Amino acid sequence: MKRTMPRTTRPRKGAARGGKRAPQAARPPPPEPEPVTPDGPRYLYGIVRATAALELGRIGVGTVPTQVYALHESGLAALVSEAPGRVVDPTRAHLLGHQRVTEHLLREHTVLPAAFGTVLASEAQVRDLLRTAHDALAGVLEALEGKVEMGLKVLWHREHLVQRLLLEDAQLARRDDEPEAEHEQRLASAVEDRAGRDMRALLEGLRPRAVALREHPPVGERMLLNAAFLVERTGLESFEEKVRSLAARSDTYAFRFTGPWAPYSFVDVRLGPRDEDAVGT
Repeated sequence: MKRTMPRTTRPRKGAARGGKRAPQAARPPPPEPEPVTPDGPRYLYGIVRATAALELGRIGVGTVPTQVYALHESGLAALVSEAPGRVVDPTRAHLLGHQRVTEHLLREHTVLPAAFGTVLASEAQVRDLLRTAHDALAGVLEALEGKVEMGLKVLWHREHLVQRLLLEDAQLARRDDEPEAEHEQRLASAVEDRAGRDMRALLEGLRPRAVALREHPPVGERMLLNAAFLVERTGLESFEEKVRSLAARSDTYAFRFTGPWAPYSFVDVRLGPRDEDAVGT
């Protein structure tokens, strides 16, 4: 027979012992966002090709998320919000706000992303940018049309590869007359050579499925590869399948595959009021 424990009832938190509920302090209402004003610095998230109105809502950078909206000029739209200041600190909240906007844009648009912290002096300066750099901006957007960025980081435990090589090649074992320092140097050279060849083979396997490839410096001792790929949206499934296939062949390396992202690695945008020559792919 199932046994049951007697259930006791305690006064609810905040209730008086005599059965009367104690009065509770009223919660302060959440701060209301300030209305958007036409003057003042504007935080720039990116540029897309659009003529219709774009309102992304209050998802932008700020202690209280700011209204993100578009400024249009000749078929281009700059997505902006009021900036919290001329300099925007890279706090977690600000970084997440910037990422929210670019991810939202990426769902339906090809995005020419602005670097985090890009602030222009006013709406007028944003419009001036769209007018004076129109051809350069439109050209970059044309080159990026239908493409997104995928990131791939490969990490390793060096000792795992050392053990793998020692099992595969008996010649790498220490010889009886070989000084320990010379053996360690010979083994280290073999490990570096093998890791380099493996990473080159990985990139060559993925290169045909990408429009472009950029390698960034590895971060930390464990990272061997830090690469970004520009991939057609229509080819994402094929690209992801190839990454999974290559990763499945190796238990020596750890793969970190991310995206899709706005193609930050494939544009060099230094946005200013008259910066036509500073925009390129």
